[in-house]
Amino acid sequence: MNPDNPNNPPNPKKPFRIHPLVGIVIAFYVVAFLIFLFFFPAQSPGPRPTIPPLGPPPPPAEVQALNDALADLGDQFGLAMENNRDVGPLIERLDQLIADYPDSAPAYTLKGQMLMFAGRLTETVDAFEHALQIDPDQANIHQLVGSAQMNLGHLEAAVDHYKKALELEPDQTNHAIFLANAQFKLEQYDDAIQTLEQAIRHDSQLHSAYALLSDIYAKQGKTKLALDQIDRAIEAMPADKRRLNIAYMLKRASLLRQDNQPAESLALLNRLPAEAQLSPAVLRAVAETWDMLGKPAMAADRYQRVLDADPTNDHAAAEAAKWNLKAGNKEAARQDVKTLQRINPRHPSLPVLLQALQDN
Repeated sequence: MNPDNPNNPPNPKKPFRIHPLVGIVIAFYVVAFLIFLFFFPAQSPGPRPTIPPLGPPPPPAEVQALNDALADLGDQFGLAMENNRDVGPLIERLDQLIADYPDSAPAYTLKGQMLMFAGRLTETVDAFEHALQIDPDQANIHQLVGSAQMNLGHLEAAVDHYKKALELEPDQTNHAIFLANAQFKLEQYDDAIQTLEQAIRHDSQLHSAYALLSDIYAKQGKTKLALDQIDRAIEAMPADKRRLNIAYMLKRASLLRQDNQPAESLALLNRLPAEAQLSPAVLRAVAETWDMLGKPAMAADRYQRVLDADPTNDHAAAEAAKWNLKAGNKEAARQDVKTLQRINPRHPSLPVLLQALQDN
């Protein structure tokens, strides 16, 4: 809700606002659909919803009643998110409230949040578009509807909303990151770079901007520039963001391999914390690096050590078998397959591994 809009006065007792957990929902959808958006072309956005004309503002007593009802529904929505409960009944109650107050932008905004949490993205866009038709100068709502459009594959529509959010709040660098990511997915590389450079001028420690610049340069085949930017992201990373820093280190290791520097990549991976080295992503990167160095048996040995430490780890058994086969260690691979059959006889890799043992 726009606090400067006189048609939506705040409730001094309990003002309605965007629930903070919605940010988690947005992040989940952006990450969940990232691969989809990369591999599939964007779809053109559907028609904008038909918005009824605005009526006269309700009297103050009704405004207070509306705000109280929205605050109550917002609290219940927060509890539903925290406990992963169905929000369908809350949406039904909110629809009844909207029927009484059809010109309430906060009501449509709350409905959009609930629909996004429920994964009903087309309806999410419709609800947020209603809110923006009533009160168009809500940067946070433009960002929300932009994210919903991204997840639907409507990248051009997402760019429009992210641009509007950045126009309304030019100092909010998160709008620039969302916009640049959408431009990147549309292969509008120059626009994305310009957006990110402007964001960095606002905040020189914006590690996410450097990381996205690295992705853009890597996509363009400019590995040296990509390495430079991921180094800047690592340097700008706050000390308390350890998990994200590991992701950046993995990205740097991958770029080193692309630059035909597998030994440097392996050294970087081996410097990661011990617990990080047990993650599937790091194990896979280490195995691929050993393979580049012409030593697939070392990849198998890394997975074998994980399996020895965790005898029920079916993924480690399958990978150990795969790399032992590539290294020509047929008997070791056979033992790994037997272990995998014992741990998980329905593992999807088993048919391929058994066939490979027969062929060898």
